[in-house]
Amino acid sequence: MYIVPRLDIMIAYSCNLACAGCISLSDRKRDGIASYEEIQSWIVQWKEKISPDVISIFGGEPCLHPKLIDICKLIRINWPGSTIRLITNGYLLDQFQSNSWFDFAPFEIQISVHRKDHEPVINQKIKEILVHKKDWKVKKYGGADHKQIEWCTSGVKIYKSIFKDFVTPYKQDNSKIMPWNSDPSQSHKICGSPSTPILYKGKLYKCPPVANIIDLTEEIYENYQGYGINDNLEEFIYNIGKPESICGFCPNKNQAVIVDHSKIQNVTVKQKISY
Repeated sequence: MYIVPRLDIMIAYSCNLACAGCISLSDRKRDGIASYEEIQSWIVQWKEKISPDVISIFGGEPCLHPKLIDICKLIRINWPGSTIRLITNGYLLDQFQSNSWFDFAPFEIQISVHRKDHEPVINQKIKEILVHKKDWKVKKYGGADHKQIEWCTSGVKIYKSIFKDFVTPYKQDNSKIMPWNSDPSQSHKICGSPSTPILYKGKLYKCPPVANIIDLTEEIYENYQGYGINDNLEEFIYNIGKPESICGFCPNKNQAVIVDHSKIQNVTVKQKISY
C-alpha cells in the first residue's frame, strides 16, 4: 500500500465555465461525466494499492454530476481515513442540500472564484453552508495573485480562493494543442500542480493537465501513458513532486502564456448542462 499526499479523481469532463488556461481544458469542447459505475470500479480497484491523505473530487465541474453525494459516500466508505475535498467553482452548490457536506467529515470545499464580478454570487453560496454551524474560525491570507479566506469548524473546512493568473499548460498553434518541449526542471518550477496525481478514467497520471491533454489530443508525448492497476507503481510514487520528461510539455517561465482570470473576457459562463 502506497501513501499518497493528494489524489484528484476526475468525475466530470464538462464544466459550466470556459476559463482560458484551464488545466482541465474546459475552454475547449469537453462533454459528459464519468458514470457512477465507472467511478466505483476505479475506487474499488485502487483502494488496495494507494492510500491518499486528501482525495479531491475534480472536474470539469463536479457539481454537474447528479450523483455527487453518492460519490462522496463511496469515497468515505472505501477510504475512511482520507480527507475528502470538493473542488468547485461554486455556482451549482445550491443543487445539493447545504448541510449534506457535514456528513462526510473530514471534508473540505475549495471554491475557486473566477471573475471578480461573480464573487457576490459565490459569497451567497458559502453563506448557505455556514449558517448550519456557529463555531467557524476564519483566516485570511494571500497576495495579489492568490487571495484566500478559510472557514473552519469541527471536521469541515471551506476555502474561497481567488486566483488571478493562470499559466496555459500547452502551446497553441492555430487552436491545435502543442508541446513547448521545455526543460522539464524549469517548467516544473512554475507548475500549478507539481505534486497532484490524478485518477482519470481508471488510470493514474502525474497531474491533471497531462491526463486531459493526452485524452483530448489522443497523442503520446515522451512515451508517457497513464499507470494502470498492474503497472510499476513504485516508479510512479517516487516521481510525485519531481520533474519528469513529460513536464517538458508545459512552458517554462519565459515561455509561459499568462491568463488573467479577473478579466471578464477570459471566463465565459456556459449554459448549465444536465445529465
